[in-house]
Amino acid sequence: MWAATAALILLVVAAGFLTLQLVVRERIGDGVTVAGLELQGQTVASAREALARDLLPRVSAVQLQTGSDGPLTLTLAQLGMSVDTTATARAALARGRHRLPLGLDVWLPSGGGDVAPTVRVNAAAYQQGLEAVRAAVDVPARNAGLEIAAEGDGVTVVPSKDGTTTDAVALARAIQASVVRGKAYAGPVPMKAVPPRVSTADAEARAGLAARYLARPVTLRYRERIVVLSPKEMAGMLSVNTGADADTYPLTFRNEHAAARLHELFSWAETPPVNARIHVYPEGGITVTPSKAGEVLDMEVLLEDLDDAALGGGLRSIFVALKPAMPELTSGDVETMGLASLGAQFVTYFDPRNITRAGNIALAAKLVDESVIAPGETFSLNAAMGPRTINRGFDYAPVIAADGVLRQGVGGGICQYATTLFNAVLLAGLPIVEREAHSLYISHYPIGRDATVAWGAIDFKFKNDTGKALMIRSWVEGDHLTVAIVGKTGRAVTFKTGAFYDIRKPAHGKSDPRVIYDADLGPGVVRWERGIDGHSVSVERTVRDAQGEVLFSDTFVSHYEPLDWVKRVGT
Repeated sequence: MWAATAALILLVVAAGFLTLQLVVRERIGDGVTVAGLELQGQTVASAREALARDLLPRVSAVQLQTGSDGPLTLTLAQLGMSVDTTATARAALARGRHRLPLGLDVWLPSGGGDVAPTVRVNAAAYQQGLEAVRAAVDVPARNAGLEIAAEGDGVTVVPSKDGTTTDAVALARAIQASVVRGKAYAGPVPMKAVPPRVSTADAEARAGLAARYLARPVTLRYRERIVVLSPKEMAGMLSVNTGADADTYPLTFRNEHAAARLHELFSWAETPPVNARIHVYPEGGITVTPSKAGEVLDMEVLLEDLDDAALGGGLRSIFVALKPAMPELTSGDVETMGLASLGAQFVTYFDPRNITRAGNIALAAKLVDESVIAPGETFSLNAAMGPRTINRGFDYAPVIAADGVLRQGVGGGICQYATTLFNAVLLAGLPIVEREAHSLYISHYPIGRDATVAWGAIDFKFKNDTGKALMIRSWVEGDHLTVAIVGKTGRAVTFKTGAFYDIRKPAHGKSDPRVIYDADLGPGVVRWERGIDGHSVSVERTVRDAQGEVLFSDTFVSHYEPLDWVKRVGT
């Protein structure tokens, strides 16, 4: 009797345990969280959605303290980082499960707990994203130097000074640790010291020899004119030699500072070369201003002569020579490369009263202008434009933030340049390699034909498959930006824009707006921003050759998120 009862109890327990295993087989166990986000009972698919919806917005923005310029805000994507929601969901599913003999997996009720999000780091993209950080916070080391004493007697040493640079490993660890806690990283940039190339001890060891270099002036002669370098001027041009010939020339004038100063002193003698200039007119015409050869200092020879004259005991007089300097782009190049005709151009408009945004657009146009794309080459807008940072001339202007509203960010307006370039490339019939639409619909751009960029994360790329070189010309005039593709592509382009689909209403309407407290508005000022439905749209492009034959067709799909009604309140 007792044996039968025990067997029955054992059977009931086994059945209950088996039922439990079947119930939780594809579901995350009780008490399992990821960075504090509860996921129990969810499948891997639903957990992925929950992580993307509830965790990623919390951790995606990285705010780095940079000093007086205010924080530098980047996204994880811009730093080459991402949360692998699939791997994280699978790790949550595995929490509390144990592998038994015969390959059986069982889940035990005591297996809850917090699971760390799986953070991936693309090393190359991380290093690219760090360029913006380093541009904002790095301080270069200062090499020790020499100068004439204030009283004019002897040479003194200007001490070296360590620099600082971003500690890439420590920063990545700090950001990852913050993501694991379910928070966006906001804090300082970990730094490490950078020693100077020339230490104070190196300069002091050569200070005595410097008196020989600076004992008397050096006379530079070009034809009938004379430039005299005083010992004080020479001291500012002299540097400690760390090259292979340092035993022969312990001190040297072969450095960038000396070369720049000599160019200044002989600016009257030099004639810089002039590149051929391609002018594109609004109506589509092109003219080419001829190139001109020039003459510049034979700097390598001049600096070597300076070293020899200062170190030797002769007359300390040097005859300066010029050498021909050819332009980088000659008139012949323009003809040979086929750049004397227009491929396509596109114009977009902006409000010039928004001075910082207009300035960012103009700077982008200047940085990319006259870029030459060789046959077969893929052009990258991020590579051509570089990091968007304060010290490179970019300013704060409205950008679409990670939370889907407009906020101030360095480089606001850059995406207008990307959109204008995208449309010029589309019209030229060139293959698009990489393009991403804005997260929000912008009505003043052609429907479905916008493009966004973000340093280290989102790029715009196209390929020159024409067999000839192409050039980008871009400029700002008044209230409009023009981007032209120079070079005959011989292609005809047609578009077909579809109807909006996948319509989605914003989460916050006019009756329950999203309230944002904005320090850029005056205290008590209230500004409303109208919400927009989210939707998707596709644009089909057909590219034909000069004979009307189809070369290729492609489709650009854009998914725009809903835009909440926003009540912006000044603080």
